[in-house]
Amino acid sequence: MKIIRKKENAVSIIRDILQDLLADIYAYRKRVLKEDDNEVLHQFRIAVRRSVVLMGEFSSIDRSGQILVHRKALKTLINISNTKRDLDVLYGRICTLSAEAVSHKDAVNLLKKQLKEMLQKEHRKILEYLLSQTCSDILRSWEAYLGREYFNTVSDSDVTIKKLSDKVIYRRFLKIKKQIKALEQKPGKIEEKLHALRISYKKLRYLLETFAGLYRKKKMKKLLKEMKKIQKVLGDFHDSCQQDVLLEQLLKIEEAPTLRIFISEVLRPELKKYQKKEIKEIKKQLERFLRKKKRYRKLFG
Repeated sequence: MKIIRKKENAVSIIRDILQDLLADIYAYRKRVLKEDDNEVLHQFRIAVRRSVVLMGEFSSIDRSGQILVHRKALKTLINISNTKRDLDVLYGRICTLSAEAVSHKDAVNLLKKQLKEMLQKEHRKILEYLLSQTCSDILRSWEAYLGREYFNTVSDSDVTIKKLSDKVIYRRFLKIKKQIKALEQKPGKIEEKLHALRISYKKLRYLLETFAGLYRKKKMKKLLKEMKKIQKVLGDFHDSCQQDVLLEQLLKIEEAPTLRIFISEVLRPELKKYQKKEIKEIKKQLERFLRKKKRYRKLFG
């Protein structure tokens, strides 16, 4: 990706970034179809996610609303691999328990076997979708829009990338601030609210990383370091929630008594205990983040 200069035209820069990301999506898609490698799939998901974030955050420059239509279609490329990603995390956790859960060895082995089968099934689904005409049409349609229609549908053709970047980043910061305040005022449904907050932080991080070159390197490095810490605790909490959902689903269909006992009396209680501890750490991190509001206002406001 080329170096972005502050006074360059925002419309052209955003198009260039989205085209670079689309090239990454095509490249990783090709590799996913050839390699059974979780890291390759992870990079594919990141390229798609970055595209989706930028399409959403900068949708205001699109007069026709077509960017949001393409964004919705592109999100399906993420959704088809969500279950496999959650299963991978759960499988990794079960593997770390193997040495500790000696008294539940049979249950652990049975669960690992079932998770492997589920992972293989999800992997086949992903390959089928990536090979489908639907997937090809989504990517070709987005590619065509960027190549031919983009400049005919966007507005703010004279605005600089620095000015628009400031606006979008600060707007996302204010949204996060509002979400944190809502969490403090209305603590109900905390899992859903923390999930939404996690997504907002992910969007802010992608914005900061994408446009870091427009700002002082030292300041951006510090902001991103803080961002990663918050994302880590929010991500770990979300993973634990997804694991609990998967375990609950397994309980509904599982017939083996040893595995049912292991899930209901060992795994799920441990997750609940972990989540209570993690929520306390999340609240500490969010309080620290709110104290940075002057810095964000000075940099982007």
